[in-house]
Amino acid sequence: MLRGKYKKYKTLYIYSFKNFHPALNQFEDEDLIGVWEEDGVGILFFHKPKDELVEELIKKYGLKLDFKDAMPYEKWNENRVLKPFKVGPYKIAPLWYEGKWDLIFDPSIVFGEGTHPTTSMILELSWEFYQNFGKPQKVLDIGCGTGILTLFWAKLGADVIAVDINPLCVKVTKHNLILNDLSAEVIEGDIKRFLPIKVDLVLANLYKGLLEELFNLPSFWDSKFYLISGFMSNMEKELLEILKSCKVKILKRKEKEDWVSWLLESIKEGI
Repeated sequence: MLRGKYKKYKTLYIYSFKNFHPALNQFEDEDLIGVWEEDGVGILFFHKPKDELVEELIKKYGLKLDFKDAMPYEKWNENRVLKPFKVGPYKIAPLWYEGKWDLIFDPSIVFGEGTHPTTSMILELSWEFYQNFGKPQKVLDIGCGTGILTLFWAKLGADVIAVDINPLCVKVTKHNLILNDLSAEVIEGDIKRFLPIKVDLVLANLYKGLLEELFNLPSFWDSKFYLISGFMSNMEKELLEILKSCKVKILKRKEKEDWVSWLLESIKEGI
């Protein structure tokens, strides 16, 4: 994240390890961007080279360095250029852009900077949902990433619960809520452990494998509406097959650059 003297990302200095130590999630350094943990491996991102510090961490925590690298921030996240954008009447921008914005956010090095087709479609569908159905009282954002969807719905006045299994995503989402003087409940952990969570609207911009897992859980389908994305058009048939056994109907489908999003409504009794 950006803090202290750092106002914008320039070069990412990356140290990737073959293993991980939980203490790294509490590690702090003035030049640290963030600590990424996934599947038992860890990656440290810095604003400047930190070879000596990394050597100390290796000795202290028994880490095994896999590789180190440096890349321009613009090359991160599939070369997508971060820039201001608009959803409905709301102007949203990365925090280093000057101007008057309704929402600002620090994208750090996690997913959800607003320009990926799945994120932009979910934001567009969110605004359409708000116009057509009004404000849902409670919203669940699964896999919150930067918190961009959480920010948007919190700005619209909904009570949002944001969940992510990745500690860095949780930190970034909390940081972005503070930047905008907004509030939400942000939880770290596997969403499957917390279900059922009954809300008015579920946001699930996830990868296909996790969507399949959730679709097959009856406890996932306890809410009224669902905005789903994270899969491509060539994956849609398999997910539609699972939906046949779920008591939901597709109200709207969007497609952008071969990525697909759905708005679903539950037809279960009592919801």
